[in-house]
Amino acid sequence: MSTDLGVGTLKSSYYGELCTKMYESDKSMAEGAELDFFLAFAGKEGLRVLEPMCGNGRMLLPLLQRGIDIEGFDLSEDMLAACREKALRMGLRPKLSRQSLEEFRSGSKYGLILIPFGSFSLLPEDLVDASLRRLNDVLEVDGKLLLTIVLKQGEPEASSDESILKNEFEDETIMQRKRTEYDPERSVLHTRLLYELRRDGITLQREQMDYSLRLYAKDEFQQRLYANGFGQVTVHEVKDGYGPGADCHVFECLKSG
Repeated sequence: MSTDLGVGTLKSSYYGELCTKMYESDKSMAEGAELDFFLAFAGKEGLRVLEPMCGNGRMLLPLLQRGIDIEGFDLSEDMLAACREKALRMGLRPKLSRQSLEEFRSGSKYGLILIPFGSFSLLPEDLVDASLRRLNDVLEVDGKLLLTIVLKQGEPEASSDESILKNEFEDETIMQRKRTEYDPERSVLHTRLLYELRRDGITLQREQMDYSLRLYAKDEFQQRLYANGFGQVTVHEVKDGYGPGADCHVFECLKSG
């Protein structure tokens, strides 16, 4: 017989402890075509690299391990903690800070800024332009920005069905329940995630995360970059960038002026 905690114990968070643990279980380190693509840009000698929204360090740590001068920041303390713990096991000492993209401050300028894995699409509409301007501000003259977004490819079908995923962690299980809803007027995919940490049939912890992904048309996002001080925009299609059969698109652009 299982015992559940009351609804009042449900914790809402942004990439909190349970979400981070699930994320780390299958998105721990970038590899393959995606990693090779970013390495080709980041490997230039003397280049200072910044990764906003670096999360658990899935891209930052492989680059740092290869001698790239890179630092990162993220809004989630749990994700940053996962990055630090992993770095310790790897013998690395990353420079990390907890900051939001639209308010990021640094005394440094960077020759390359990269945001992989579609993370930029997590930004709400009212923060997109301010965030792009912040990135532009901290780039060196002729500095380069590489970022991925979630491209709009047709109209996602609205669904009220719930998907369930379970992961085993030694003597504990984390169950993830997921529901999505699409807003066609704003091209936004809303997702609600509910996590439960269970041991011996008893629910020990519950956590909820709501997030929205902005889906962009390619031309639409190019114009957004031009409007916020970037030029010479090129869109790269990285074959199998997210694994076999899952290509990704990376926007490459230069700081204008």
